[in-house]
Amino acid sequence: MRIATIGLCDPEYAIALATSQYHAALAQLRQSVPELVDAGLQSDESCSGKAVASLGRQHAESPFDALVLVQAAWSRPDVLLQVLRAFPRLPMLLFAPGSPVVDGVIRSTAPAAGVGSTLPILRRHGIAHKLVWSAPGTVVDEADYLPFLRACRARRQLNGIKLGMVGFGDMRLQTTAFDVRELHESFGVEVESIDMLELQQGMDALEASEVDRQIAILTAGWQFAGAKPPTAAMRKVIAAYLVLDRIAAERGYAGMSIKCPTGVTAAMGFTSCLVGCLLARKYHYVCENDIPGLLGQVIAGLLSEQMSTYWELYEILHDGILFGCCGFCPAEFLAEPVTVRTYEGFLTGLSCCSRVKAGLYTTLRLGQDPDGRFLLHLAEGQATAPPPWYEDACGPIQHPSVLFTPDVPPAQFLQHLQAQHVAVVPGHWGEALREFAAMTGVRVVG
Repeated sequence: MRIATIGLCDPEYAIALATSQYHAALAQLRQSVPELVDAGLQSDESCSGKAVASLGRQHAESPFDALVLVQAAWSRPDVLLQVLRAFPRLPMLLFAPGSPVVDGVIRSTAPAAGVGSTLPILRRHGIAHKLVWSAPGTVVDEADYLPFLRACRARRQLNGIKLGMVGFGDMRLQTTAFDVRELHESFGVEVESIDMLELQQGMDALEASEVDRQIAILTAGWQFAGAKPPTAAMRKVIAAYLVLDRIAAERGYAGMSIKCPTGVTAAMGFTSCLVGCLLARKYHYVCENDIPGLLGQVIAGLLSEQMSTYWELYEILHDGILFGCCGFCPAEFLAEPVTVRTYEGFLTGLSCCSRVKAGLYTTLRLGQDPDGRFLLHLAEGQATAPPPWYEDACGPIQHPSVLFTPDVPPAQFLQHLQAQHVAVVPGHWGEALREFAAMTGVRVVG
């Protein structure tokens, strides 16, 4: 996280007191922001030009995620307007610490008056912003500003991110449809295709001895439900992973998707579940070329700095929702080593059937309203062990799954569904996602 700070105050106020307030704010911010670029307390436009110009040069060399305006005292708009001319699109955090209390008496620098001067100007200039404040003699709560700064970082990192998808084989899933231009214009994301022929040719070009060597390395920690899969099946999985990992690294993908069960599974003769498990060590992953779902996973991953996954809805129970994932789950989500089974029928091949960790999770799903505006269905809740179950079409072994109890009644959760998949990350990330949605013009539902 790379943040710039600049302090605002009026030159007629006691500069020593305002400076003390500013430095105290910096000390607090440094506890949660690894890289803080300090432009100092600026009380006079005639002196602040060099500081603002220096910030502009540093932003051009290595962009800031956000700018923190520390309202150390009452301020007139002169310095703020300089800042807005230099940074017309950078998100800004208006940080207003309460004045000091000395011997039980508030020694006021009138920061609230400064907020009253600054905040309307930020609104009029269309700056994505957030106000945080504290009472006299207290500090601003980190929980009030850190989600906003995380959202600012994710918004910057998302710009120019690439997502790769493999295979077409259209399943006619309207809820996973997308428009490349809309995603680029709204989020700065690019989507690229990898043809199945390119994948097959890459797999054919691999030396058999190298594939076998990688099987020993990559599957060393795997367990098997039943007999160990045939070597030929393992070779297809590992070869596909090696080719796609190389392509993703060369092209700079943050996330990938393989079309399954149509596309790769139908045309190339192997399921992609375990390929996804291996890819998810490095890249966010979803099946069925669900690019809107994958974008949600990447956003959640950027905010939380964690690997994401996706869950599919299977059943609505009285006490929660049965979420499962057909044959796939990243290792970070598992309560045990990757457990592999071989199955036949609707799908034929290898899949993961491990148990998922219980705990607090955040789920999200991007969608669009009838007018085309992006929506974000958001919920947090507790995941526990699911009841005994299996997907009828895939045979009597349970998928990686949970019983999820959302923070709203299940009926309310269902009313806002945007698709059959949701993106998932462990932990409490709802507030940061709301901040991200606000600064990108996405409407939160749920």
